[in-house]
Amino acid sequence: MNKLVTLFFLLLTSSAFGQQLPWIPFNWEGGTLAGRRFDKVAITVPVTLDNLPHKFKMQLDLGAKTTHVYGNPIAPYLAKYPALNVKLDTTHTFYMQGQKNPKLVGVKLKLGPIDFGLRDLGSFRNFGDKLTAKTLTDKTEVHVGTIAPDLFQNRVLIIDYPHQRLCVVDKVPAAYAKASFQPFKLKDGRIKIPLRINGQQEDLLFDTGSSLFALLTTRQRAATLAPGAVQDSIKTSSWGEYYYVYGRRPTGAIYYGTKQLPEALVFADNLHKFDKLYEEEGVWGITGNAYFLHNTVIIDYQNHVFGVQ
Repeated sequence: MNKLVTLFFLLLTSSAFGQQLPWIPFNWEGGTLAGRRFDKVAITVPVTLDNLPHKFKMQLDLGAKTTHVYGNPIAPYLAKYPALNVKLDTTHTFYMQGQKNPKLVGVKLKLGPIDFGLRDLGSFRNFGDKLTAKTLTDKTEVHVGTIAPDLFQNRVLIIDYPHQRLCVVDKVPAAYAKASFQPFKLKDGRIKIPLRINGQQEDLLFDTGSSLFALLTTRQRAATLAPGAVQDSIKTSSWGEYYYVYGRRPTGAIYYGTKQLPEALVFADNLHKFDKLYEEEGVWGITGNAYFLHNTVIIDYQNHVFGVQ
């Protein structure tokens, strides 16, 4: 009898604190950069577009602004499905990499099993891999675009890294109410979270598209935080442009609130590639998934607080 009571309690608490949430699975995409293998280069989410009978995936990139498909891989599907093609509207536009692009208006969007209703998706011209005719007939999952934070505004996004799942809800669930929360700044849908670096509170852009680096900043700031020799170099890319970044080991600990974050290198490039972004956004640098791989992150876009559990 006691075993039955215990089992019932476990089922009840499991249902109340996890299984009832509208979880969406995600996958880690690996890759080889300059001959080195990395297992966690990007987070991708299975998506369905307009109920088309094809397998698609999109990268979760909270450093982007607008959810969009890539012009090259989506092109053959537009040609094959006139009902989707007529939704391409040049009077609805967005900017990407300084380029004006049209939108697909009123597309039925699902992330995993969860329906996100009718959405306007950007269409990034001439970007992404071009597909062969065979791709349209086989069962390969096609990387067709980017999921940006515009899908989550005024709601709560939960990213459960250990279980490779995420969900979007209207308020912070009770199971995560005791997470360590800190206020964040919001601009153009993107968030800036506070970290304590060298004893000072600094704002960093939280970018899930930056999976390889716990910290990415200017050469000067990296040299101040980590004055020692270069410990690592990685050839990476941003929207198709490849370049090297160089990592050094910080001399002091990095904190989120009172939580000391795992040891990690701070990276910078020699091209000053993101210096303008840091200045315009008023941030010390960029942080991403790497610090939180053993945690669940709660992003409350309603109340502008970021939680770690």
